[in-house]
Amino acid sequence: MKNKRLRSVLIAALAGITVFVSACGKKNPSGENGGVRAEYTDFDFVKDGKTDYKILLSASPTETERYAAGELSEFIGIATGARIQTVSETGSETNYGKYLSVGNTAFSRTYGIDATGLKSDGFKISLTGNSVAMAGAGESGKLYAAYDFLEEQFGFEVYAADETYIESTENAKLKNFDVTEEPDFEGRDVDDVSYRYGNATFAARKRLRGVNTSFSAAQGEGSVWSPTLFCHSTHILLRPALYMSEHRDWFSTNGLDICYGTGIEDSESGAAMRAALTENLKRYIEIAPTAKYFMIGLEDNSGSCSCDKCAAANEKYGGEYARMSGTMLVFVNKIAREIKTWLENTYPARAEQVKIGMFAYQDSEQPPVTLNRETGEYAFSPEVKPEENVFIRLAPLSSVYSKSLFDETANRNIRETILGWSAMGAKLSVWSYNCPFGAYLYPFYGWHVFQENYRIFKQIGVTDILDQGPRESSVLPFQALRDYLLAELMWDSEQDCNALIAAFMQNYFKAAAPYMLEYFNLINANYALAEKTQGYLQYVGAWESRDHALAKYYPKSYLNRCLELFEKAYAAIDGMPESAEKEKTLRRVQKEELSPRYIELDQYLSYYDEETARTKLSVFETDASKLGLSYYAEGALISSKYAQWKNLLNE
Repeated sequence: MKNKRLRSVLIAALAGITVFVSACGKKNPSGENGGVRAEYTDFDFVKDGKTDYKILLSASPTETERYAAGELSEFIGIATGARIQTVSETGSETNYGKYLSVGNTAFSRTYGIDATGLKSDGFKISLTGNSVAMAGAGESGKLYAAYDFLEEQFGFEVYAADETYIESTENAKLKNFDVTEEPDFEGRDVDDVSYRYGNATFAARKRLRGVNTSFSAAQGEGSVWSPTLFCHSTHILLRPALYMSEHRDWFSTNGLDICYGTGIEDSESGAAMRAALTENLKRYIEIAPTAKYFMIGLEDNSGSCSCDKCAAANEKYGGEYARMSGTMLVFVNKIAREIKTWLENTYPARAEQVKIGMFAYQDSEQPPVTLNRETGEYAFSPEVKPEENVFIRLAPLSSVYSKSLFDETANRNIRETILGWSAMGAKLSVWSYNCPFGAYLYPFYGWHVFQENYRIFKQIGVTDILDQGPRESSVLPFQALRDYLLAELMWDSEQDCNALIAAFMQNYFKAAAPYMLEYFNLINANYALAEKTQGYLQYVGAWESRDHALAKYYPKSYLNRCLELFEKAYAAIDGMPESAEKEKTLRRVQKEELSPRYIELDQYLSYYDEETARTKLSVFETDASKLGLSYYAEGALISSKYAQWKNLLNE
């Protein structure tokens, strides 16, 4: 039962501190600390640090079932000190034994514990007699059931790759399990450095299925996406080096993408182009047997093809504003029909699973519709209605991320875009963004709308979210909190955000938690004031966010107050016993302090005399190096920023 309650000691520790994100909702408010936790039975699960229970696997368990059993064994041992044995079933087990049945066992089938009817990644956990059975709709669901058992039984929670909580006890009664869960979104991808590289264990424990996470075969089914065709992919499916010299008309006039006008033609060249792309797409489908989503995605910054064929097709299929997305959809529909027929004949089990995507991004973001503003109705050409095996991956890059995506003023265009795609009956995937790519060290201002946007996505039927953060830096303001919160909301968008943030702060920042939470609130209060008095809006685009990093939004008095809170945080850490935990906490707080220190240098270097300025810069450079700061913006090394500052001092 995902995070629907918190320990009373945590709430007491943070009493009196107001969390800024008051817009976040609460689920099951009548339960303990805002949630419901199962009642205890009379069965001793662990007594005096020992257990009679066994983890039960089938006679031929899958790799994921073995892995789930290992996770159960490890964390039950950490929580209780008990060594729990893992056994293979013999067929003689009854529900009056003492078992934790994992996955597809005869035991679960005998007692009707079946999750196959649930949506992807759903699971069931049920008490039957003295035993508990955990079943998943698929391999990933089996693993998530094991984690949920630990959460329900021992308060297990993973806050970061290096921060896991589980209650410690030598005596525990078994819970009365009756849990059925399904995620809000089938595809869940917090796409940043924390989950991308070598962190598959962390990602699996957070129930994510990111396309750039290298999951092992034991960690469920992995991503729902093709590891190759999930983004810009037309030049993968039709490589210019292989085709352009002989088929120049297959490619856009600027050569940066393919020519969709040629691709939809019933000409010899159009048919040959579609056949080549389709055959290449088939190969990628075959080499990714568990993937469901495959993108025919336009290339980044490719613009629109300006040939006469595309112009005519855009006019015919592109709706009110002759969108290129209409021509692209006609093309993708043609490919998708060929793929569906091929799958039905060759891989019938995948025929209903495999979906072909079109990237609604940059010039193709808007839907090919005509809006009647008097009636609110949308009209569109029948040829652009997406086939049943086609979906639209929407990337609202230029939106205002400090406002709801349905805000009728700040985000009127993206609101109409989303409504237009929905009116066409499009199945939607969303590629969202969660940091200012042109100004990494400036805090993000969008915490208060994360949940609202996810609820909108759920309401309109979005099945997949990729929320992109930094891919080369792990030193952004409250990056670990963002990684945690977004993963939680992707599974259950109705969770209590205030409680999630409070729990994270307490467990991640330890003794410094009250001051780090106050600092977090101060950041958001400062932005709220800037929004009200100066019209501040949070953009994520590299150029927009860079150009919004202005001194007027970060007064010196505000930065001084931020740094004062860090002094209090360090004083609290000083009171911790000497330990590895103390050192880890100190490093975490030091990383967070880099943000106000960076802003001070970026905006107020000339405020100080030359000697003081050079000292501040030198100390920052030394500290930042020790803490792993390497980029100050997407693709921009911090060393180049140091050079800018030093040149300024030398003028």
